[in-house]
Amino acid sequence: MSIIEKAVDKLSGEAQQEVPVTGPEERIEKRVEAAEAAAGEAAVAARPKGDPEAVAAEDSGAGEATAQADVDVGFSRLKLPGVLAFTGERSLLAEEYRMIKRPLLLKANASSDNRESPTNLIMVSSALSGEGKTFTSINLAISIAMEMDRTVLLIDADVANPNLSRMLGINERSGFTECLKDRSLDLGDFLLRTDVPKLTLLPAGQRHNRATELLASNNMVARLHELSSRYPDRILIFDSPPLLATSESSVLARHMGQIAMVVEYGATPQYLVQEAVGLLDDRDKVSLILNKARSDLLFHQSGYGYGYGYGYGYGYGKDQESAYGGQ
Repeated sequence: MSIIEKAVDKLSGEAQQEVPVTGPEERIEKRVEAAEAAAGEAAVAARPKGDPEAVAAEDSGAGEATAQADVDVGFSRLKLPGVLAFTGERSLLAEEYRMIKRPLLLKANASSDNRESPTNLIMVSSALSGEGKTFTSINLAISIAMEMDRTVLLIDADVANPNLSRMLGINERSGFTECLKDRSLDLGDFLLRTDVPKLTLLPAGQRHNRATELLASNNMVARLHELSSRYPDRILIFDSPPLLATSESSVLARHMGQIAMVVEYGATPQYLVQEAVGLLDDRDKVSLILNKARSDLLFHQSGYGYGYGYGYGYGYGKDQESAYGGQ
């Protein structure tokens, strides 16, 4: 019996059952829907067992739900403006972050004998709030995750004002603070998966009145050693509070192997940048990321067809020069 014949037989059987009294148009629509549904069921049943199309038809809904369930944070779903696409497509923003991350990765590849501040621990901060450090943290993490041989853990270390966690919708989740308070907790239970391959998140967790003391504790040293040494290819990026806003940043900086300081072009006074850097024990760890700059001012005489104005990074250490001829 053909598929159409089966559908017609099923429709005839349903027509003999009692149905509520409806108008002619509704009865016609119901019959058409019933016939289409019956024909679809018969078509799937008629396919050979194991047929790829039959399997896809049965599993498509379940597969979609499973994919969503496997991800705690979906950047593609959030569609945050100003955040890098992780598809690898070439764009001005992507090229800028390729330039920014390279010196950071070169330092991270270098061996570090300091157990308390290994070079794969990178803190992203700024002098003031609103300079773009959180977006820089996200974009830097995504860009490094695109590397062939690197994985990234992005940590919201701004426990007083967890803007990163709020932006990604994970501000109610336990995380960094809880791990520092209780050494017996398993860090892996607090890590969140993303739809960016090789990028994992650790939320800030609950606010704590003694956040500075937590960051200065022996538990902090032990946790950082655990995080930095568990996987040799891992880069840890800490989105920290502004240096001039809280005491937590300068304490956190003592544990870091590298510090990327975001400076908003044309907005942050030079003396505040110098004051913020002065709070750090080791200036050789510091690199500056010039943010929100006009590309025509930076590269109008370089001969390039396009500029790198959004976030070009340059070193601040005593052995380094600014990309623009001085510090």
